[in-house]
Amino acid sequence: MPRPVLFLDIDGVLNTQKHNTQIYFEPRLLARLKIILEATDALVVLSTFWRAFHEYICYCFHRHKIDVAHHMLPLPMGATRGKQTTEKWRHYHRISQLEKGLSVETGMIGRTSEDDKEYDCRAEEIEAWLKEYGQMYLGGCGGTGDMNTNESFHPSNWKYAILDDRPSAAKANTPLYERFVLTETGKGLTEDDAKKTIELLRLGPCR
Repeated sequence: MPRPVLFLDIDGVLNTQKHNTQIYFEPRLLARLKIILEATDALVVLSTFWRAFHEYICYCFHRHKIDVAHHMLPLPMGATRGKQTTEKWRHYHRISQLEKGLSVETGMIGRTSEDDKEYDCRAEEIEAWLKEYGQMYLGGCGGTGDMNTNESFHPSNWKYAILDDRPSAAKANTPLYERFVLTETGKGLTEDDAKKTIELLRLGPCR
């Protein structure tokens, strides 16, 4: 059976800050993430501003006893295609991609997590991931959805959830919104949020 997928933000989910200048995790919130992953056997896709630091995030998760080899998808499928990167990281990424013989995507340079405009297209980034990798990880097109329309672009039986503290992570009246758990920045991932996420990953949205 296909495993469910969790699209994961960090700031406001795994910590209680909105505009961090570095990656920061609160152990009690990571413990709740661990419960979610173990209860659902979910695969994690980073949809956070910090997605460029996939390896370091995996290291931090590992230090908190999360089985990253089992739950973290590798790049490129392990993160949505975001544009929030630094110039130095873009330089490193550009060299790494060229050395591997891969194409280099252009992106906005020098942005920060404080710029709300950077998040206007996060829902579209998640939709793009689902269109590119959904059949591979969530199963075939055996549902009622239509992959070619914006209103219902995938089978209704795909199981995934979105954890984010920004409303822009999911658009109303789309499949994403039915699978969206909006956290409160000052609280982060609560027990109720974790319970709802588990239900979505196990059962899908209620009909």
